[in-house]
Amino acid sequence: MSRNVLRAAALLVLGGAAALAAAQEGDQPRYERGARLFAKYCVLCHGEKGHGDGQAALLYQPRPANLTVSPYPDSYREKIIRGGGTAVGRSASMPPWGRELSDADIAAVLVYLRRIGTEAKR
Repeated sequence: MSRNVLRAAALLVLGGAAALAAAQEGDQPRYERGARLFAKYCVLCHGEKGHGDGQAALLYQPRPANLTVSPYPDSYREKIIRGGGTAVGRSASMPPWGRELSDADIAAVLVYLRRIGTEAKR
C-alpha cells in the first residue's frame, strides 16, 4: 500500500471530514491534472460534472455512467479507463484509454473522480 493511501486512511480515522480535506489538498496537483484530462477525454460523454449527461450522451445506449455515484473501487475504475467497457463486461461505447493515458494520467483521473464523488455527496 502506498504512503499516500496509508496517510489518507490514518487521517480519515483520526479526523474525519477535516482530515479528508487535508488529504485532498495534498493531492491538489494530481486533482488538477485529472480535471484537465477529464475535460479532454471524458466530458463529451460523462458531462462537465461527471453526471453522465455530456453532449454525446444521448447517442449511446446504455447511457454513460454518472461517475459521481459510482459504487466501484479505484481498481475497477482503473480497469475500465485502461481497457474500456468491454474489459469489465460493460458497454463497448466506453473506449479503452490505456494506450493514450499513462499510469500517472490514470491515477490523476482517479483522484479527480474520487473528489467529484465526494463533493456530490455534500
